[in-house]
Amino acid sequence: MAAIPQDILDRIRALERQVRELTGRAQMRPALNRITNGRVTIAEGGSLEVLAPDGTGLFGVGQFGSFWNHPDGTAQQGVVMQREDGTTAFTIRANPTAEAGGAGTQAVSIWDRNGHIVIGDDTTSGRGIGSPALPMPFQPLPAGGETITSSTLQGCWFASIQAHNPVATVQLEIGAAPGSTCEVQVQYRLASESTWTVITTDSVTAAASATDPVYKTAWYTFPLHRAEFEQLVFVRIQARQRSGSDGVICNCLGGYTRRTYGPSEVPDPPASTLTAARTAAAPAVDETGPEQGIEAPVQPPPFPVPSPFPEPDQDPEPAPAPEPGLHPTND
Repeated sequence: MAAIPQDILDRIRALERQVRELTGRAQMRPALNRITNGRVTIAEGGSLEVLAPDGTGLFGVGQFGSFWNHPDGTAQQGVVMQREDGTTAFTIRANPTAEAGGAGTQAVSIWDRNGHIVIGDDTTSGRGIGSPALPMPFQPLPAGGETITSSTLQGCWFASIQAHNPVATVQLEIGAAPGSTCEVQVQYRLASESTWTVITTDSVTAAASATDPVYKTAWYTFPLHRAEFEQLVFVRIQARQRSGSDGVICNCLGGYTRRTYGPSEVPDPPASTLTAARTAAAPAVDETGPEQGIEAPVQPPPFPVPSPFPEPDQDPEPAPAPEPGLHPTND
C-alpha cells in the first residue's frame, strides 16, 4: 500500500485557500488611483492639484488660497495651468488687487513667461477681447494729409473695422498756418447705421504773428458703443479751416482698439437693447454716411446658451437586505 502523508488534508485545504485567493484577486476592482467609469465630484471648496516631481505646480482646479479671495472676501474658484518651470501658462481667475474695474471678475487668459496676458477676454465690459490690442488701419480720403482751406468739414481719414476689443483710440496731428485755426471732428457709427455720432471736436490755432505753423498731437479714445462682437463699425476723421486763409492740415498717426481700463470705458449695449431715451440723447450729425457698408455684412448667429452639466445619475436602488438564516455560498 502506498504511503500517504499524514498532512494530506491540510495540504488540500491550503491549496483550495490559495485558489480562492487567486480567483478573488482576479475579480478585484481597479486600483484606487484609477477611474474606469463614472464621474468624480470635488465639492464644498475642494481642489485638485497636479505637481511635478520637484513640487512645482502644473495644474490646479477648484478653490484658491485666501490671497485670491474676491474683494467681498469670498473664496475664488478657478483653474490654473503652469509650465514645468513654474511660470503661469493659462488661468481662469480674477486678480482681486487689480486697480482696473475688472477686479474680482474672472478672465480666461493665456500668459507668456514674463507674466503678460497675451490673449484674454475683457473683464470690465464682459464683451470681446481684452488682449491683444488690434490695429485700426486708416485710409486717407482726398483731404487727408493735404492742405485744407475750406471752412466746411472735409473727410480726411476713414477706418472700417470689426469690433473685437471694446475701446478704440486714435492719434491725430493737426496743424494751422499763421493766422488760421484748424478744427477736427472724430466720428463713429455702426455700419448698419446711417448717421454719425460725434465723439469729440478739437482745434489748434496759430497766431497771426507766428512765423511757422502750429501743430497739436493728441489721442482720442472712445468705447465702441452699440457694437456687437465682430460687428462692422466705421470711424471717420473730418477737418476744416475754421478761420484764416493760409490753410490747415490733419494727419492720422495711427489707431488701435484695446481693452477697457475702467468702468467709465464700458460701451453701451448693442443697439437692439438700447432704450429710446439713450438713443435720443446721443449727439449725432444729421448727415448720411458715404454708403460703405450701410448694409452690414451678415454676422454669424450668436452661440447658443451653454447648457449646464447634466445632473449626476441617481444612485441605484439599494439591494434588498438579505433574509435572516443560512444561505448557500459559491464555495
